[in-house]
Amino acid sequence: MKIKDIVAFVPKSITPKAGKIYRLYSLPSFDDGRLYETLDGKNIQSNKYIVPDKCILFNKLNVRFKRILRIDESDTNKVCSTEYLPLVVNESKVDYQYCYYLLISDKITNYLCGQNTNTSGSHKRINPDNFLDINIILPGLAEQKRIGKLLSDIDHKIELNRAINQNLPILDRSSKAARACHAA
Repeated sequence: MKIKDIVAFVPKSITPKAGKIYRLYSLPSFDDGRLYETLDGKNIQSNKYIVPDKCILFNKLNVRFKRILRIDESDTNKVCSTEYLPLVVNESKVDYQYCYYLLISDKITNYLCGQNTNTSGSHKRINPDNFLDINIILPGLAEQKRIGKLLSDIDHKIELNRAINQNLPILDRSSKAARACHAA
């Protein structure tokens, strides 16, 4: 079985129109820690791909950075950079969550890093056909669902811990202020 047997690359191109608001998924947004930017079409300078309601956006450029996004939203006017491959998962063959974790796996990333076509020393782009032709072995669908849910639950706990940790300095300062007031 190959990746192309479990996902469909859906490259529907669009030219954003001025006066229309778009949700733009781009590599710079990802690198800035944002899922997307909300922009007027006049501020989007080139053709983009339409983002399907439920898909995985897989980056073609510098795959070692794993700029891969799960999209499961029915909002209109979602577009992405053509540096992303919009992949629609065939859920009769593979669990959506399991597919995401398969695509971000080191095995896939390391394979693709060896398949890059150089556009420059720092910009290495994969060939979508080579990516879709990667051989894979899948467990049964029930096992995929179990694994996908487990990994997704772990990711949610990591995000929760990250949010708690970001609030710790605030909590620490409030505790010190409370102790100072109590001591006075």
